[in-house]
Amino acid sequence: MNHKVISKRVLGLLKEYNWEVIMSYIGNMRKFVGHAPIMAVAAMAILYNEEKGMLLEKRTDTGEWCTPGGAIELGESLEDALKREIKEETNLDFANPKLFDIKANVHMVYPNKDEVYYTDVVYVINEFWGELKPDGESTELRFFDLHNLPENIMPTQIGYIKRFVEEENKA
Repeated sequence: MNHKVISKRVLGLLKEYNWEVIMSYIGNMRKFVGHAPIMAVAAMAILYNEEKGMLLEKRTDTGEWCTPGGAIELGESLEDALKREIKEETNLDFANPKLFDIKANVHMVYPNKDEVYYTDVVYVINEFWGELKPDGESTELRFFDLHNLPENIMPTQIGYIKRFVEEENKA
């Protein structure tokens, strides 16, 4: 089959199906592998300023608190994924994210039994604005004082959150 025929088929699919469904890499992978482990890269954000504190979201699936962020899609840069995820999950815009940490082998098993090994790329964002509004992935968005963080933080994030708090305490 030549590339012109393939291109016509792809264009036909794009017209027939929702573009977001086609672009959801993890969603498409799940069609082939079911709940089996897959690898993904995620852009995560510690949104913090001294007045408000650290922004965390309460997950709808587990009830745990976590930093906003999520998996990058095919062809998406880390920075674009970070912008998309923060906007989707918090409704906030931001400027000047700073790379804070990269954590590989972050193993997650979701309540639906999907299994993922993430590489989390964690940014700190101090400049953000907008009206907070949770999406369907979270039930609540709340700023916490660094000395009064909730106890039920997602276990895969405790390490870099603690490190951030320690570094802020030294500053």
